[in-house]
Amino acid sequence: MHQRIILTISCLAVFFEALDASVLNMAIPSMEHYFNFGPDAIQWVQTVYLLFYGGFVLLGGRLSDIKGRRTIYITGAALFGAASFAAGCAGGFGWLLAFRAIQGIGVAFAIPAAISIIINTFPEAAERNRAMGIFGAMAGTGFATGLAIGGMISTYLGWQWVFFINVPVIALAVVFALLYVPADKKQEQVVSSDYKSGIMITLLMLAAAWLLHSLGTIGSNPWMFVGTLVGLLLLGTIFIRRERVQPFPLMDFSIFKLHGTIAGNLGALLTGAAFVSYLFLLTLYLQQHLLFKPDVAGLLLLPFSIMSGLFGKFLLPYCFKKVGVVRVGIIGNVFMLLGFICFFCSYYGFFPLPLIVLGIFCTNTVGISMIFPSVTILSVQSAGPHQQGLASGVNGTSSSFGGGFGLSIIGLVMQVAPMLHMDIHGISLMVLMVIELAAIITLVVFQRKESSLLAQQQLA
Repeated sequence: MHQRIILTISCLAVFFEALDASVLNMAIPSMEHYFNFGPDAIQWVQTVYLLFYGGFVLLGGRLSDIKGRRTIYITGAALFGAASFAAGCAGGFGWLLAFRAIQGIGVAFAIPAAISIIINTFPEAAERNRAMGIFGAMAGTGFATGLAIGGMISTYLGWQWVFFINVPVIALAVVFALLYVPADKKQEQVVSSDYKSGIMITLLMLAAAWLLHSLGTIGSNPWMFVGTLVGLLLLGTIFIRRERVQPFPLMDFSIFKLHGTIAGNLGALLTGAAFVSYLFLLTLYLQQHLLFKPDVAGLLLLPFSIMSGLFGKFLLPYCFKKVGVVRVGIIGNVFMLLGFICFFCSYYGFFPLPLIVLGIFCTNTVGISMIFPSVTILSVQSAGPHQQGLASGVNGTSSSFGGGFGLSIIGLVMQVAPMLHMDIHGISLMVLMVIELAAIITLVVFQRKESSLLAQQQLA
């Protein structure tokens, strides 16, 4: 019972991170009207959150190893909850952006700490995989739920409640974490936090995230883009040299020698690129092509978010037990690809409503519920206990950057396709299919390498 409470507390972090990343998709038109800004300016409400999440998640993961996973989880959750309340009360656009940035920092601390808590609470492999399956399914549920309730909240309560809904549940999460999550053990050896390296990592992540988000608008300010790229390369070189001579480096590059970590993070990056872009295109398709109102679109998506949670709790542990983590990830990506194909056929008039419903089931219910926990487990399980926070932080960074990279590619498509007299949505969906094929190939290659290594060990 105690373990289940800890798992529930940990899952709240990823649920609200995913929900917060998607719920604003339906509420942005209301915010645009409230602040009297155009869509380009309002989009920064999303962009700032992603930039600061991507920029701080690696530091959050490392701090959970150094300062303690319980301490960093509570700190991050408290920051996220306080910033959510402040964002709902914001009367000016600048204040809203500032509080969104703090939300990103809070969740960047909470998620890697939550993953580390789960790994240490469930040391046995089967139980750990089951727990991570539920944790991953909560991310998919959060994404789908955000799309489902965002339209209804903005229609009937106002955009402010998109933020206010976080506050009471996050407050409970902090209280229960204080009561039930074991206190962090004092390290026998004092390890320097090396905040200088932490600041450098954050600047590197922020610069890289900004570059990804700016791919679609390079032409409007090319010198700023080039200058930022040169600065990123110089600072990256300085950081690598610094870490190699530190007795207790903040970033242990040996983690990238682990094959599971490489495959998991590449899978997370590709999945983030495909799924976040799919959510963006799906929102446009339901409201602009099928002419659903935001609340109706939310009602359509709501059952699939509920089924995602049920799938992760009851079916995913069975799948892990029967076919293993990597094969579950491969199957999930196949479902995701099938969902994109259904979306493509629906867009071009082949049974529009039935096929889009089937596509949503394949992606929102099954696909993301299988992929997210699989790549997270792959990324973290190979790391030692002292690296689990770092490994989960790297995984969060990969997923976040993947989302930004995918949106940047879709932005480029939307600029270039009209010039070539090509259909924007059709080409965008074909790009997503290619990304999914790359994710499938990545996991299949890793599976074959693992099988080959296992066979060699048995012969030896």
